[in-house]
Amino acid sequence: MTSVSARNRFSAALSARGLKLLVGLALAVVAVAAPAAGQTQQSAVRSRSSAGPAWPQLPFDAYLQSSFGFVRDKPSHASKLLALLRSGDTVVVQGCQPSCDAPRAWALLEPRGALPLHLLRTGQPSAAVQSQGSAAQYFYGRVPRPRTKVYAAPSVKAKVLHREKLEYRVAFVPNAQLAETGWLRRPDGGYMRKQDIKLFTPSVFVGAHDPTGAVAFVRRKVALRLAGERKPPKDPAQVVWMQRYDRFEVKGLRPGRVEIEGGWLPSALVRIAQPMQRPRGIAKTGKWMHVELGQQVLTAYEGDKMVFATLISAGKKITSTKAGRFEVYAKTVHSTMRGRPWDDYYAEEVPLVLHYDAGRALHGAYWHDQFGIPKSHGCINLSPPDAAWLFAWVPPEVPQGWHNVLPTSWGVGRVAVLVDRPGKRQTRPQVLAQEGDAVLQAVAAARPTGAMAGALARPRLDRGTTAR
Repeated sequence: MTSVSARNRFSAALSARGLKLLVGLALAVVAVAAPAAGQTQQSAVRSRSSAGPAWPQLPFDAYLQSSFGFVRDKPSHASKLLALLRSGDTVVVQGCQPSCDAPRAWALLEPRGALPLHLLRTGQPSAAVQSQGSAAQYFYGRVPRPRTKVYAAPSVKAKVLHREKLEYRVAFVPNAQLAETGWLRRPDGGYMRKQDIKLFTPSVFVGAHDPTGAVAFVRRKVALRLAGERKPPKDPAQVVWMQRYDRFEVKGLRPGRVEIEGGWLPSALVRIAQPMQRPRGIAKTGKWMHVELGQQVLTAYEGDKMVFATLISAGKKITSTKAGRFEVYAKTVHSTMRGRPWDDYYAEEVPLVLHYDAGRALHGAYWHDQFGIPKSHGCINLSPPDAAWLFAWVPPEVPQGWHNVLPTSWGVGRVAVLVDRPGKRQTRPQVLAQEGDAVLQAVAAARPTGAMAGALARPRLDRGTTAR
């Protein structure tokens, strides 16, 4: 976990370089980790002697031993940023500029980018460093009582490092043998008693891939009403129950009801994901997303084709999600999210984060399984499987071992995110007749394109990193 002093030093360093875009992002993802104990300088640092460099023959694998590091497009601190790495992330060095044994050398990385060579080490990182890299796997729990102790070792007699607050969401490194002794290890090396934690079981809900039209998701268990009937059959043996997260093709809409194959369902217990018309300014083959806050659904498109539809959990009433037109400006493998100064909210190592509006993001939510209802602090929650699909779908691919990339610097197609509230004229669906069936379509007018750049220029420390 990042200390307050480390975060302050990092913030000051970024301010000095004028890197406004990454201030909020870096504060959320940077973690402090010490180099491996006992690691020899001969194997980790280039030699300054006449014997030549200590680096292996190119290309070679390395890991980031520093708390954080910025990947530049070219071997220059003035070059644009491509990515943010943190301690434990791994890279493949394919070359050096001017050479690996030169003072202030730059490592040239695969697939692209450059990083100061002195930030890297070869060999095997310590377990503590590995547990904080992007390849680390976590499971999660909730702190059910205030001031829960975190120990320096798996023993109640060990030094107490600090105490976690009530309702904090915290991450743990898998270790079955340790868990059998009643202890859990945090990514920063601290230990907590298993009996002091309520472990989460993340949702396995998966949205609809390549739907052919509007999709109805069941929000909670409900009985199917037969066509022409106002209520379910009186005979319990004839009642057909629809379970939460069941999904159906929408056949038609009427006031208070959604028609599906074999009958209808009350619209209050259903969420509807409807195909939308591609807005102006998005290429015919461009990728874009639409979020409908009234229905709590997200749909994803490649040009005019809807390729994905799912349930989300956006912001609650007092921490509502902002409507507007944005674009994904950063992808982060996992990121710790904090509340505003007066809010004790804390969620550690939130997975698969797509930043789109200053600090707000689309991301996996491991702490609840109630998608289709507002639950967040302003971000857009997705089930972990849905977050994984969306994260892979948005370009560019995050290189293996890296922690973060900035799509706007990679020269790939930018992915627009349109967030709308119910009743907006530009996203109001129209029900049209086609060959006797009701087909849901939508008419979406363009929004000012200037809003798409706004999120890139105005990061906020009290949002997004604060949203859950």
